[in-house]
Order: sequence, then C-alpha cells, then structure tokens
Amino acid sequence: MIIRDFLLSDLDDVVRIEYEAFDDPYPVGILLQLYNAGAGFLVAQVAQTIVGYVIFWIKEGQGHIIVIAVDSNYQDMKVGSLLLEKVCFIFKRNNINTVFLEVRKSNIRAINFYKRNGFVKINEEDDYYNDGESAIIMQYSNYDDCI
Repeated sequence: MIIRDFLLSDLDDVVRIEYEAFDDPYPVGILLQLYNAGAGFLVAQVAQTIVGYVIFWIKEGQGHIIVIAVDSNYQDMKVGSLLLEKVCFIFKRNNINTVFLEVRKSNIRAINFYKRNGFVKINEEDDYYNDGESAIIMQYSNYDDCI
C-alpha cells in the first residue's frame, strides 16, 4: 500500500468510497472545491485501487481533518491509521501542534478509532450536521508518538 497525493483521476474512487462510508456524503462538487482550494488530499492505494483517502486543512497555525474514509473491503487493515500517520507527519513538518476534527456523535467506530490514535473529546456541538445530529469535537496535540 502507498499513501500519495490525490490526482483528479482518483475522483471516481474517492466518490465511491465517500458515498459508501457516509449517510450524508460530501457531493462531488464539494470534494472538488476542497481540492481546488488547496486542502491537503491524500489517497491510499493498493495495486491500482484507491482504498481510502483523507482531506485536511492547515490554517492559522492549526490542523483540521475534514474527512477520513476507507473502502469497506479494506477496513481493519490499518488503512485509516496509515492515512492518519501521514497527515500527522505533514502537520508536524509544518509546525502544526494542534489538530481538530468533528465526528458524528453516533459514529462510535470513528470516535474509538480517533481515541486509539491520540485524539481526545474536547467539546460537543448540538445540531452540527444537516440532519440535526450533534458533533463530537476532538483534538490531538501529543506529537511524541507521531512519526
């Protein structure tokens, strides 16, 4: 498996994974807007297949993970962890000491994934998502474990 920069030719695979992974997926136009606006955008590739991706920002001295998603056929194979490690490396290289993300309160699997990888809950925001669900706001600031 390799982690590399997103290419426009990866878009169909990213959209497929996005729509498989989330009940309220980002539309193609939003994914393209993020890419065109300069968001960090990495993919995980096995052979010729895109199996996961991460989109993130570096703004005002902070990191923000927008989304991590992994093809269901490749979950529990450390794809998400490898994507997160690569982003952690990029943040550290850019002297970013604090990283935030939001995750649906009902997404226990993702919350536990982030906790296992050093994120802690710092807040909860009601009615964060379009359907009214709350978001758990998580933060990472312990780079001692970062590659």
